[in-house]
Amino acid sequence: MRKTLLLSAVLASLLSLPAFAVQDQAIPEDSLGLYNSSVYDVRNPDVFSYGGGDPGTNKRALRSYNSAPPMITHSTQDMLPITRDSNLCKDCHVQPDLLGQKIVKGMPIPAPASHYANVKKGELYMGRWNCTQCHRPQAKVDVLVTSTFKKAK
Repeated sequence: MRKTLLLSAVLASLLSLPAFAVQDQAIPEDSLGLYNSSVYDVRNPDVFSYGGGDPGTNKRALRSYNSAPPMITHSTQDMLPITRDSNLCKDCHVQPDLLGQKIVKGMPIPAPASHYANVKKGELYMGRWNCTQCHRPQAKVDVLVTSTFKKAK
């Protein structure tokens, strides 16, 4: 009985050695991720610009998928940073009177009803003050991977 216990303890300790050895091995940084070289190798990266023009002068950008938040089609350079107390987006887009009406060129797209605490009073729900958390300016870059998304019928 003692020999069996001693033998099983020795076997258990021998079998657990490879597990401890694997934990001590570090994974080299250059083998992590999909990009196999350093971002510092490109000394002068390509400069790109975001959607330009004044608000109301650009076409609405196509959505990437059915429930995707709309892209910002105008420049936001002078509007950032957006804070809880300073949000220039609200000046144009918090217009509950425009909800459900046909939008013509040059009119701001109103924030949807889901963005309001009280639509009738025009009170924006303050959990949504950070517009750029969901809505992003569209960068003018070459498409690396074309989308195969097809709008539902």
